[in-house]
Amino acid sequence: MKFFFYCILFFIIICQPFLVQATVVPKFRDHQISVNDLVQLSETGQLLLLHPEKKTDLPIGNEKKKSFDVRFLTSMCVIDAPVHRVREVVTDFLHYQEFMPQTQTSKIISKSKDHILNEVKLSVKVPLIHIGVRFTLDYFMEPDGDISWSRVKGDMEGNVGRYEFITLSPNRTLLILTYWTELRGIGFLMRLLLRAQPDLELAIPVSTGSLIVGAIKKRCELSPKSTPPDYKKLPTIPIIPVMTQSKLPVDTIQLLSRIGTLVFVHPVQWIKTQDNEAIAVKFVSAAGRVQGPLEAVKPLVSDFSRYPEFMYQVKYAKRELTYDGMIVDWRLKLGFAIFRFYLDFKLDYEWKSNTVLTYDCKEGDLEYNFGSWEWFPLSDNQTMTFFTTAIPIAKRAPMILKFTKMIPNSQVVMGASSTVIAVEKMTPWVETQVLEKTNLYQ
Repeated sequence: MKFFFYCILFFIIICQPFLVQATVVPKFRDHQISVNDLVQLSETGQLLLLHPEKKTDLPIGNEKKKSFDVRFLTSMCVIDAPVHRVREVVTDFLHYQEFMPQTQTSKIISKSKDHILNEVKLSVKVPLIHIGVRFTLDYFMEPDGDISWSRVKGDMEGNVGRYEFITLSPNRTLLILTYWTELRGIGFLMRLLLRAQPDLELAIPVSTGSLIVGAIKKRCELSPKSTPPDYKKLPTIPIIPVMTQSKLPVDTIQLLSRIGTLVFVHPVQWIKTQDNEAIAVKFVSAAGRVQGPLEAVKPLVSDFSRYPEFMYQVKYAKRELTYDGMIVDWRLKLGFAIFRFYLDFKLDYEWKSNTVLTYDCKEGDLEYNFGSWEWFPLSDNQTMTFFTTAIPIAKRAPMILKFTKMIPNSQVVMGASSTVIAVEKMTPWVETQVLEKTNLYQ
């Protein structure tokens, strides 16, 4: 009996570092959400989930841990390739520079049955600045088929993640990535950037998660590099995705909204500009669950003149009602990289139905800006709110906005900066207003 006890104790002591690494990053499968519904939500684009912030002890190398304020990001997509092919691409570290964005070099330091030590050098691009980042990660091939990683040394003390692979059919796989990296640990220039625009601390992980699973998908499917189509055959406006008009799995949407903020990255569309230029348009949607009935939530969310109350970026939003909607004159104060600047533009909003409000840009600095707000009731006292936007940058955009095109996945960065931030800041404000109004009439 004692011998058995000592064996168990020895196993726990020896395997503790690996058990910590395997469990520190949440397994998305543990939520037991319908795989069919996840496929439906991510089949044509990407489904992402921004988890709540949580104080977490992370491994930082040399069997040490450090406490961080962590917001995990989960990103998933459907890949038309067998699961073994997807795993091969994920672990093809020697060729990461060929398909993984911003990767300059990638080499294997050591390799065993369950572990691969991979040294990576990245070139992180932001307007007018390239930031060099170098680190070594320990990838662990877990018994259940997942691949997790943690930092061994280098920049970004906090750097952990997990890949999950779900077989959908012999030639189809659902890839799920959950990760967190300490952006402020990259260096002084990144801290300067985040100080100027704090919201990028949410937008960059969303964009990076989208980039990584997108790069793996393209590599697995051997997708050719996309080229702009002939502008002569293109429309002048895109089709705005209306989430509530598709057959959404409402129960799954509600379950996901309890985990965190939902983000959808839609497939690219192409339009023709006034200058006969073909430009890509990539819509990003964010969704949040708001405590309050639809009839109370919708008027508050669509009263844009009150947005300065909860969004410091909005200097003003002057609303003029029209017969089918409203025109709103916006002024935003933004920071990007080392610059601070104002954006002035007018958006023309139109009610497509009682719960769908679409818009496009009428005039101003954002020559092209399309999107929508949508609502649907989850219950008598819960409302799901969707905000969708696309901000492609064309030739006539202000020079400061043209710099953003230097960033990989720039439209997702801008889309997430708009949608995720608005939904997360709007939700508690609306809930407070609803509660105050309810108490007033009791």
